[in-house]
Amino acid sequence: MSFQHSINKTIGLPGLIKEVFNKLSIQRTFLREQVDLVLDDFMARNDGSLGQQDLDKIHHYYGLAVPAILGEAFCALRGSVMTDTERWASSSQGCMTGLFDDFFDKDYLTDEAVEKMVMLDQSTNTRKTNQQLFDYFYLKALACAPDKKAVQQSLMEVYQAQVLSKKQQNNILPYQELVDITFLKGGTSLYFYRTVFSPAASEQEKELMYGLGGCMQLCNDIFDVYKDRESGVETLVTTAEHIKPIRALLVVNLKKYYKAAFGLGYSDSCVRKFLDIISIGIFSRALVCLDQLEANESTTGNCFRVKAYSRKQLICDMDTTGNKLRSAWKHLFQIP
Repeated sequence: MSFQHSINKTIGLPGLIKEVFNKLSIQRTFLREQVDLVLDDFMARNDGSLGQQDLDKIHHYYGLAVPAILGEAFCALRGSVMTDTERWASSSQGCMTGLFDDFFDKDYLTDEAVEKMVMLDQSTNTRKTNQQLFDYFYLKALACAPDKKAVQQSLMEVYQAQVLSKKQQNNILPYQELVDITFLKGGTSLYFYRTVFSPAASEQEKELMYGLGGCMQLCNDIFDVYKDRESGVETLVTTAEHIKPIRALLVVNLKKYYKAAFGLGYSDSCVRKFLDIISIGIFSRALVCLDQLEANESTTGNCFRVKAYSRKQLICDMDTTGNKLRSAWKHLFQIP
């Protein structure tokens, strides 16, 4: 990273943070004024399959971050603001995400049952309320998308990657297989979120989304190391003996795909803004978490022993002032 680039990032950081907070505020308002009407209706006829955790995932995680971080980053890349139709489509995708994950992780639906939902086969047995809510947001996303077929096809790829990731449950997998599963799972998801925005992604941009999405899934595994340990999920992080290789894998791929982003044909300023949004929103935070995880090694013979650590040692609180400042520093000086 050049000195001038670091200076430019430093100068632009306050504006970037302010803009990200503004986009999050806009999305919170949208959820409160639009999406909550839908949620209230489904909760009024809830059969018990919808709970507070489902609502929290929509309000505080996927329904918030998918449009406000990823969606806004896509819009920054093309250089125009998000339309109301795109916000509904992206929000619907975010609202679908937690519900979709639970079909595998909590409801334990058969692969065939989930596949039929993706294919809009309504001839299966009566849906539970959480499945009906998934159907609602899925149909809403399709109705608002510029290319319904692309959305459905990409969701099928997400489904296939999710099925493959079942191998991570209480299994010892070779390192490279874990890498492949991680990057496939993240890549299919990020490209799925991209499909509701115009213009359609070129093959080169699709490849970029798969690469950056893989990096995001690795970050997700870094954030979720405690949860995955408790659930018996084998990831690159829970199986690591040292944290440095995890950091190296993330940084090497970030450098690769950040460089590739400037070859897509978008203006350099749009590409830089796109990268800055996902950096401050995801990647710089993951580097802070890696510091905390690596520091644990000193208590276990200079090796990472995931089963030896407490919840507090494994969960990185990104709401503290110190970690927010560390994240900003990582964005300025350790992200390409």
